[in-house]
Amino acid sequence: MKKRICIFSFYEKSGYVDDYVRVLLKELSLVTTRLIIVVNGSVSDCGRKIFLEFSNEIYIRDNTGYDAAAYKYILMNVLKETEMKLYEEVIFCNDTFFGPLCSWKEIFKKMEHVSCDFWGLNGFFHVVFAHIQSYFLVFRKKIIQEQLLYDYFKRYIDETTSEMNDVYCQFETGLFDFLGRQRGMKYAMYAGECNCDVYRYSYAYLKEHRLPIVKKKTFSKPEEDFDNIWCTLSFVKYETAYDVNLILNSIRRVYGLDIKYDEIQTIDRYRLPDAVEVPSQQNDEEQIEQFLSEGDFYIYGAGMYASKAYWRFARDSQRFLGFIVSDGRRESGREILFGYPVFEWTEVKDIPGKRILLGIGKDCSLEIVKTIKDTSNLLRIF
Repeated sequence: MKKRICIFSFYEKSGYVDDYVRVLLKELSLVTTRLIIVVNGSVSDCGRKIFLEFSNEIYIRDNTGYDAAAYKYILMNVLKETEMKLYEEVIFCNDTFFGPLCSWKEIFKKMEHVSCDFWGLNGFFHVVFAHIQSYFLVFRKKIIQEQLLYDYFKRYIDETTSEMNDVYCQFETGLFDFLGRQRGMKYAMYAGECNCDVYRYSYAYLKEHRLPIVKKKTFSKPEEDFDNIWCTLSFVKYETAYDVNLILNSIRRVYGLDIKYDEIQTIDRYRLPDAVEVPSQQNDEEQIEQFLSEGDFYIYGAGMYASKAYWRFARDSQRFLGFIVSDGRRESGREILFGYPVFEWTEVKDIPGKRILLGIGKDCSLEIVKTIKDTSNLLRIF
């Protein structure tokens, strides 16, 4: 077995450790030589005993910065730069999924034959903001030896943030962009490419792409995702060796979703869910970069897409002027984003001659285009 270190990030608002976490840690312990557990917030006494079954290295920190900050805490405060180089692979893993539905040994064995510098289980690659989803990531020796993780986390990860969008930008898309586009590291995925929502289309990920996990949020909106939830549970129960009761017990406690084991029927008794796709881009990265290089610009929006657009296209640009939102849509306390002002539309006096990148979803983009008379300096992402 390769010399691997795993940093496992855990968060649960009450500190309770579900049985699925014990199974996940047991599987991880079989493929790692060192397992470090970092808790954001707190862990119950019973939960701590479970953790001690697998590791004596348990660190508890304030619940800020999400899992990215947990990894940074270990990289900056526990592991020395030279110590990292002793390992052949570094694993980042959190507790936001059920699984693995097969063994980690099987998963790592398959990935041994894939030439890459880092890999994950699934990701999105048809959108502008390509990335591997960050709940499980493996970094190989080249990245470790060049200290790229240490350097990136030290410079770019904000361990004090309470904004999920910051984590998406800095950690998920930001780290992927840094390693892949900027440093030329090769990436790969265990599951085949699928440009569908991993939460609302989990059944297809399991059946068609053999994704070996189920994200917990799959079960967070039963009124919207009824078909997908039941098909997912049926697949796990009848097509895998994973104990579906681990899922049922957790979603009952977390989401109040009370489903009995015997209620789960074979897949032919259910209506198969429709595809829920991730939005495809209207323009590619090259077109966006060319558009923004031709003048000063704003980003329209202040949510996830706008934040990602800033991180990818604006944070190193001298031409970027700030963010714009529709009148009355600026949130209280959100007048500044990444150090730049957030304007309401009528507050911006120099729109003519300035370029605007629409960092919002497709439906909202189409509505904005309808309300703006001169769209020659406007560009949609979606």
